[in-house]
Amino acid sequence: MKYKVILLFFALGCTMWGFAQQMESEFKGQPDKKKNAIYFSNGLQSKYREDNEGAIRNFEQALRYMPDDAASMFELSEQYYNAGRIEEAFNMIQQATQLEPENKWYQMRLGLFYRNLDQYNDFIKLYESLTKKYPDDPDMLSELIDAYLVTENYSKAIEKMDLLEQILGENEFLTEQRLSIYKRQGNNKKVISELERLIEQNPDNVRYYGLLAQEYAENGKEKDALKTYEKIKEINPENPYINISLLEFYEKNGDNDKAFNELLGAIRNKNLDITTKANTYDYWMQKNNQSKQINEQVKQCGEAFIETHPDNKLGYLILGSYYMVNENAAQAKALHQQALAIDSTDFRAWQNLIVSESRLEENEAVRDHAVAAMKYYPMQPVFYWYAGVANAVLKNNEDAINYLEKGRRYTSDKLQMAEFDAFLGDIYHQQGDEEKAFDAYDRTLRNDPDNALVLNNYAYYLSLKGERLEEALQMAIHANELVPDNVYYLDTYAWVLYKLGRYKEAEKEMKKCLGLDKNPSGANLEHYGDILLKLGKENEAKEYWNKAQQAGGGSKDLEQKLK
Repeated sequence: MKYKVILLFFALGCTMWGFAQQMESEFKGQPDKKKNAIYFSNGLQSKYREDNEGAIRNFEQALRYMPDDAASMFELSEQYYNAGRIEEAFNMIQQATQLEPENKWYQMRLGLFYRNLDQYNDFIKLYESLTKKYPDDPDMLSELIDAYLVTENYSKAIEKMDLLEQILGENEFLTEQRLSIYKRQGNNKKVISELERLIEQNPDNVRYYGLLAQEYAENGKEKDALKTYEKIKEINPENPYINISLLEFYEKNGDNDKAFNELLGAIRNKNLDITTKANTYDYWMQKNNQSKQINEQVKQCGEAFIETHPDNKLGYLILGSYYMVNENAAQAKALHQQALAIDSTDFRAWQNLIVSESRLEENEAVRDHAVAAMKYYPMQPVFYWYAGVANAVLKNNEDAINYLEKGRRYTSDKLQMAEFDAFLGDIYHQQGDEEKAFDAYDRTLRNDPDNALVLNNYAYYLSLKGERLEEALQMAIHANELVPDNVYYLDTYAWVLYKLGRYKEAEKEMKKCLGLDKNPSGANLEHYGDILLKLGKENEAKEYWNKAQQAGGGSKDLEQKLK
């Protein structure tokens, strides 16, 4: 039995050895074109399915059956490259070009590798050879020109450009490249002579005139530049960019009046797109915003936009802003209404319309338009502010509180939030809800500790209640530091001192207050009388109470004090 097992394993070993020999002969023997073709075809299918790994396996198998197959090497170079196997990809395409040096596609793929690997000397050598073999191929010449530009071999680049122009004819892109080279070389004379040559060959091409005028201007030849710009106007008076070119020219030479006239010309030019006009207008206004003439120029530009583009909102917005600055709220309102008729979503138009109506004290319109604007801008606090203020003026306090409470939640700006809270504090106080009022004032001062009005009002309301008087005193002091010699703030300061029992100090501050005020209010006169009474000056107190009664505005207790 033992020998039978040994014989069995020996027989199996012979069979496996024979199979291995057969497989080895398949790869080491003669090339198998049929199997090569099958794997090559499979490789192409994998490539088209974007199966990179499958394509690599199949093309590698194709090479095993035909090691000198340049086509498989060519395809493998691409697949290796896509897989990030750059060195192997480069080796493959080098082998393919050695096997078939006359195949221009292989050579061009090799050139691509040279370029990507920054081997420009090899690239140039290769493409010099290719352009000699294929002198009428413009793509090869273009590639060679790019390589010479990268390596800054400008004379060679121009030489090849001349050859390319013989194939393609006059080409604007080549012309600009050539001009760019001359500029890099600092050869301004060559730039000018080249442009003059182009104009001679193309007398109706205003673009070349524009480039020449710009070149003249850059080289200090202002007269020649102006003459060239005028030539453009003569050839094509409706040229969309001539006004902008002249604007830049006049501005550079310090003639802002003529430059502005060209801006107006650009706005009125129906061939120039409105986006370029708007950008040019913004540029001019930003650069000349300190000019004494800028206000009138805004008006002229707005009118020119409306005249040329009556269906575009821009002119109405510009002219509307002009009238807002010049305090003509009625005109500003009408123009912003026209802007909104064209574009009901414009934020600036809504805001300026509401501000104009606010100045005209059209509070119902302010309220209604602020609410309408919220439909487009539901998270913009400015519209909640105006809705709140307008409702407060119209005595709709509940609505006012509702809008102001919502608006404050939509702002992250501390000072803006302080404005909401200050106004809320005043409304809550009017309604007699002092707890909410004081809470709103506390929030205001946390965000804006230098809000003099809130400091004064809060101090006064606390003094009336006789609460937190030391805090009230510090608020009153700070308010007077921020706004000195204000009769209202001095009155509050004196009154807080009075409530603290510091009557002498209160008398001093109240004297100062009355000395600053030619027509003191009844409240201030009454306060002074109260202070004098505490100092034992009854007759003087009665005198000031009488003055308070005559002035009006005293407290409900004034008459009782006099009795």
